[in-house]
Amino acid sequence: MKKTLIVAAIATTLAAPAIATADTKIYGNFRASLTTGDLNGADNSAKVENNASRLGIKGAIGNDNLKGIYHLQMGANNDAGGEALSSRFYFAGLKGGFGKVIYGRLSTPYKMAGVKQDPFYDTSAGTSNSGSNHGYSSLNNGFTSNTIAYYSPTIGSGISFNASITIDDAATDDHDYGVGVQYANKNFKVGVAHLELGDTPVIAANGGAESATRIYASAKVGAAGTVAASLESVDFGGADNAKFTHVNGTYKVSPKVKLAASVSNVSDGLAGAGRNSDSDGAAVGVFYNVLENTTLSAMYTSVDYSDDTVADRDGVAFGVVQKF
Repeated sequence: MKKTLIVAAIATTLAAPAIATADTKIYGNFRASLTTGDLNGADNSAKVENNASRLGIKGAIGNDNLKGIYHLQMGANNDAGGEALSSRFYFAGLKGGFGKVIYGRLSTPYKMAGVKQDPFYDTSAGTSNSGSNHGYSSLNNGFTSNTIAYYSPTIGSGISFNASITIDDAATDDHDYGVGVQYANKNFKVGVAHLELGDTPVIAANGGAESATRIYASAKVGAAGTVAASLESVDFGGADNAKFTHVNGTYKVSPKVKLAASVSNVSDGLAGAGRNSDSDGAAVGVFYNVLENTTLSAMYTSVDYSDDTVADRDGVAFGVVQKF
């Protein structure tokens, strides 16, 4: 361990001149919650959960015409023994008038379409006390190695598109592909995203999926409210595609206080497959910004599974997010 720290210190020192010439930011999130009820797969009176705490470094080198970009993020394990840091994602790429292209271990554009409109993402409303809320498939979690993704600039009145490929390093050349298109303006957004997975999907969080399509939309309601919806159709190789529906709304009571609520459903899902099984869910929460980078939250979350082999979720979580 000491040798590792010494090597890391030497590498940081040697890299310092290069980093100093770049637009680089080191950041972190401490995310934890105290849960009561049944929010971790077993009845408990009280338990502290890590809600995907993280530490990262990101930046860009270049000018407004062309930039080299990079981003490394590690998970920070704040509630258990073992290694303090774990792998999340790391990528590099180019950004300019043509848009943005990145390569590495990253979140697919399909996943990000859901993440960006889930107010409960990485809280204990998620079925793993982190990641996406109920009503999103397993494809809305995890990171994908050996992936190339392209995001276009906004075209015309608000249209943009994206594409991705996840490379299969094995000799089978069984790659995974994704495409998406979106229209967005100041008050409204609507889009569609599709993933086509090979016979042996490279995307680890596939849950056995062969393909998936998402239609999503969000809109501002007045000066302080938002509503958003996501509908996924996922082919797990069965007779009927599984349907994932998630609808949520938020309302800013004041500059420091936000309310959020969601309802969700999974139908024609897989038996005994957790978030991919038939179920109904709901969540309500309040988020209070005590300071600019400090948020306290309280939420109630419930998921009722039709499959008796999957544990229901029903309880309360009190959370904190400290950013730096």
